[in-house]
Amino acid sequence: MRRLSSSLAARLIVWFVAVQSLVSVLAMAVTLFLWRQPGDEYAFAQMHLEEVVMAAIRREPDGQLVLGETPALKAFRAERPDVEVAALHGARILPGSSPVLEQALRRQGAPAFISATFVFSQGPLAGQTATATMRGGPFGDIVVVGVGNRLRLADLPALGLYMGAYLVRVMILVMLGAAVVTPFVIGRALAPLQQAGREAARIDIRRRDLRLPVGEGVPSELAGLIGAINAALDRLDHGVRRQQRIAAEAAHELRTPLAVLAARIDSQPVSDDQLAMRRDLERMRTLVDQLLLVARLEIADAPRDETFDLVALARDVVADCTPLALAGGRDLALVPDVERRMVRGSRRVVEGALTNLVNNAIRAEPVGGAVEVRVPDADELRVVDHGPGVPPHERELVFDPFWRRNDDHPGAGLGLAIVKQAAVLHGGRAFVEDTPGGGATFRLTLGQG
Repeated sequence: MRRLSSSLAARLIVWFVAVQSLVSVLAMAVTLFLWRQPGDEYAFAQMHLEEVVMAAIRREPDGQLVLGETPALKAFRAERPDVEVAALHGARILPGSSPVLEQALRRQGAPAFISATFVFSQGPLAGQTATATMRGGPFGDIVVVGVGNRLRLADLPALGLYMGAYLVRVMILVMLGAAVVTPFVIGRALAPLQQAGREAARIDIRRRDLRLPVGEGVPSELAGLIGAINAALDRLDHGVRRQQRIAAEAAHELRTPLAVLAARIDSQPVSDDQLAMRRDLERMRTLVDQLLLVARLEIADAPRDETFDLVALARDVVADCTPLALAGGRDLALVPDVERRMVRGSRRVVEGALTNLVNNAIRAEPVGGAVEVRVPDADELRVVDHGPGVPPHERELVFDPFWRRNDDHPGAGLGLAIVKQAAVLHGGRAFVEDTPGGGATFRLTLGQG
């Protein structure tokens, strides 16, 4: 119910159907009362007379139908002494009918009415308007005839009851027709709004250039809103680009003082303090490189149309990271399933992502173990360790920026976030699985296969 009440289309349909039905009924009612045809005042009053006469008909013990003198009929005749009333069953005029009207009807010759409004041309009622209508009842079809019976206030309840049933039928037909047609019309009218919603859903941090559609087909009521939203997106895009440029430039500028600091540390005599400062410096340099890579990924400041060999790239990364692995008492091995695997994208981005995966695996691998970098016959890289693994409830969290399992965990929490961004940049994905026998296998697909 909440969903229906919150739907603009549903609201428009309900209101449109209700208003259209009400207007149709009111228009018919006004037309009937304000633009009456000649004789309508007699036809409207006849509805009241029908009820009175039908209630007064009874069957005598001998089986003959008569128009009895009920209190209602007496009151009607007393209130309207100039109105003549008769009832016919087939061609027979029932006893109890007005004698003057009976005489006039017989002068017409074999009266057999269904429904008619006519003027007597001769006899005692010459020139007067008569209305005859047929009603079905317990005694069969009865024709009720009234002469000189104009519409009065007392006739309105019967008229309203009769017209109400008629108007209800009309309203039902109108509502059914509107219920079938209106959703189609409303759907066409709201199509630009739905298209704008689909376009808005495509906008994210990597597709900030997209804007909501404007121009032909967009209702003028929405043009101002869509224009304001597009302007806001322009301002946000400009601000994000500026912040990303600042972050990238800051990370780049930090490289120079870190290089100077490294030179000064290396110039010091070898000692425990010198080695500790060197390790801290390497962590700082890794963090700066990660921040620079993140900034470049966010601003798409990396060519993505290079063709390179995944096997050669993996071999270079393994060679660069092997000293780090050996220093920690671990082995690092390249296990390619193919000699070459050519892919298209950004070599620098994929190399940075694989480096982060390898460094992460080296930290997780137990001392004496071996980390494997595998290149299957697919556009994919796999890094296998035999450490504690990643619990299922953390397998999505590990790729979030700055997420760490605990404060004792080394690093800033950017390595796996970079891997995920690199995968997205190449139309692929990054995820982790269990290593058979224990550990974690991180997979980086590039969306080429």
